[in-house]
Amino acid sequence: MILQTKKPEPSLVLDYEKLDTKIPVAAVNLRTQFGENVIHENLNLELRAGEILGVVGGSGAGKSVLLNTLLGLKQPDGGEVRIFGHNRAQMTREQRRAFETRIGVLFQGGALFSSLNVRENVMVPMRLHTNLPVPLMRELADMKLNMVGLPRKASTLFPSDLSGGMRKRAGLARALSLDPQMLFLDEPTA
Repeated sequence: MILQTKKPEPSLVLDYEKLDTKIPVAAVNLRTQFGENVIHENLNLELRAGEILGVVGGSGAGKSVLLNTLLGLKQPDGGEVRIFGHNRAQMTREQRRAFETRIGVLFQGGALFSSLNVRENVMVPMRLHTNLPVPLMRELADMKLNMVGLPRKASTLFPSDLSGGMRKRAGLARALSLDPQMLFLDEPTA
């Protein structure tokens, strides 16, 4: 099924002819730190289209910091993050938003909104980025919840009513809600 997305204004889109679609995300000489504590130094990484990459390390090794930096939730202290060949720091807000509609993110613990039920949580990206009618959004959300193995009755529960594993699966359903081209998973097996 193809989701009908909001038609962006011309100024809000990336110039797709100038995009490096073979390497959607790259880190070049990346440096991240907290105070004097250097987390990453001269880290170089290319995430190529069609690849699956796992980052493995102990607790506190910087895996989540790397993810947050690639996603733009943390600014690098040196080097750059490139999105389709463009330096993320030089992209306009609209260009970053165009990229963000093409990705799905599963954060540690699921990061669900506590005031929304599970179905409503899965519908959040659809509400933000599509013009779909609400009944169709509900149907798609239920389909995504089914895809990740949650029972239909879970859709009306709130995050506080779920086990940790169920919250993680609900977060995965939300990450998949727009059929993303790229999926970023933070501790998907936790």
